[in-house]
Amino acid sequence: MTTKPRRNSPSLRVATSPRVEQTLENQLKEPPANPQEALLLIQAIQSMRQAPLITFVTAPDVTLRRDVIEQVYEQMRHIGHVPQLDIFLHSRGGQTEVPWRLITLFRDFADRFTVLIPGIAHSAATHLAMGANEIIMGPFSELSPVDPARAHPLLPGKAEGEEPLTVSVQDLQRCIAFVKEEIGPSSPEALAQVISVLFDKVHPLAIGAIQQSNDLARLISRKALSTHMDPNQDEDRIARIVAAFSDEFFSHGYPIGWKEAQAVGLKVVLAPEELWEAMWQLYKHYKGYFSLARVLEPGRLAARPIAWIDSTYQRRILEEVRPIQDDSRPERISPPMARWIETQWESNEPETGEHL
Repeated sequence: MTTKPRRNSPSLRVATSPRVEQTLENQLKEPPANPQEALLLIQAIQSMRQAPLITFVTAPDVTLRRDVIEQVYEQMRHIGHVPQLDIFLHSRGGQTEVPWRLITLFRDFADRFTVLIPGIAHSAATHLAMGANEIIMGPFSELSPVDPARAHPLLPGKAEGEEPLTVSVQDLQRCIAFVKEEIGPSSPEALAQVISVLFDKVHPLAIGAIQQSNDLARLISRKALSTHMDPNQDEDRIARIVAAFSDEFFSHGYPIGWKEAQAVGLKVVLAPEELWEAMWQLYKHYKGYFSLARVLEPGRLAARPIAWIDSTYQRRILEEVRPIQDDSRPERISPPMARWIETQWESNEPETGEHL
């Protein structure tokens, strides 16, 4: 079997925790399903929809970064220009700028595209869905608000020396609004003092960067919607959607189901029963890999798949490579690395023992 390991690609961030390291050795077992099952389900969905399909799936602890753009482009090169393209999307989101580049890439290769959401398409993945001509959801599917939360070197940490806190512009706006409402009318001097203390804790440059992120998210929402809606005739509808997904749900993690997304103004349809069943089975296929790993070097290195960009042409899998924890070796565990691996469907999963 031939595989093509790409150079290490740490730009797709992997959130790690001690619990993952402690349980990694227990995860070293065979996947629960034949990899060919994914191909058969992709083919089944393509047959129902009469359109080529790309899957875009990430594990729960993986955030979307720029290196996925090249992987999508490689798949699109093989598909070529098509009237209709479907994207099977499951992701918690990531970098705010990435969805817009993916939307323009899909538009370069397809006259229209549809996003199929079996589970979650949160944050930046919601932005990607906004750029679709149609969003197909089911009873388990959910979008989320797109208000960005970001860390900044000038933001405080939970404790001295720790990583900066992640803050959204809504956090700051609502803090100031609350203080104004509770203190401002009765004591302008006290209000000024509280705001002064706030600026001692949160550097003005960090506040500016957070506001810039919020403005960027709104811009991307408008641009994504304007790829399939008329910016003039649909101006009010676009503004309503942007406002709802930026401000009106009061929590970045608020789950937005298909009815609520439809009511806000997005072009959402409920999947027919047969299509939903195929989407659900394909989602469960990928989910079965989220907590699994395989041995690269016995006792030393293991790898787990954390992202998939698949088509009927090939699989493109992002693997997280990390040392296997050994309790008898107290030295510091080095951080994980990530690499993309390309495999043809007629091949098996990548062989063990590949070198970084």
